Amino acid sequence: MTRHRSTVAAGLVAAALIALFAYLSPGLALWLTFIPAMVIAYGCHLATTDRRLPDPSRVLPIYLIGLAWQFLHFGEEFMNGFNWRWPTQVFGANAMSLPMFVWINMISYAAFALGALAIYRGWRVPLLIAWFFAIMGAMGNAIGHPIYDLVSGDLAFPGIVTSLGYWVIGPILVYRLWTSARPHADVAPGARPVAASV
Repeated sequence: MTRHRSTVAAGLVAAALIALFAYLSPGLALWLTFIPAMVIAYGCHLATTDRRLPDPSRVLPIYLIGLAWQFLHFGEEFMNGFNWRWPTQVFGANAMSLPMFVWINMISYAAFALGALAIYRGWRVPLLIAWFFAIMGAMGNAIGHPIYDLVSGDLAFPGIVTSLGYWVIGPILVYRLWTSARPHADVAPGARPVAASV
């Protein structure tokens, strides 16, 4: 796939996900979090990983640490009622059902795992998902949770403890996605030139 086509394809994926977030959003919850994060992720992708592939040896370890941390973060949120407290106490919206909360997170983590594979294999379009994880999953949680504490008036709002780890993981991940470049141009480890791949 040429870079022009991959740019358009990533844009279509971003637009489809934005439409899905808008549909699923309890009140303004995803409109003020996931949707801006996807716009930023697409912009970052266009400026960096759509032009040159990231170096897996530099990006993948911190990405996988961040993904592993995300499971701990989900556990903290799940155990403390984030699915209803976040929409109702922060955004004044209807609560999210627990099954919906679990499904959204599990589908997201499956996509983030594919983002890790995209980093390794040098697949341009799914690198958008890697960027979305860096922007929303890492930096969004780091910045958002202290705000949720303040808005809700509860300094122990669900997820605050594990969100603190993203103040370390997030900036490192964003920096490495932004600056690292795969050695030897566009050739993925054990793969054909990426110009012929997704």
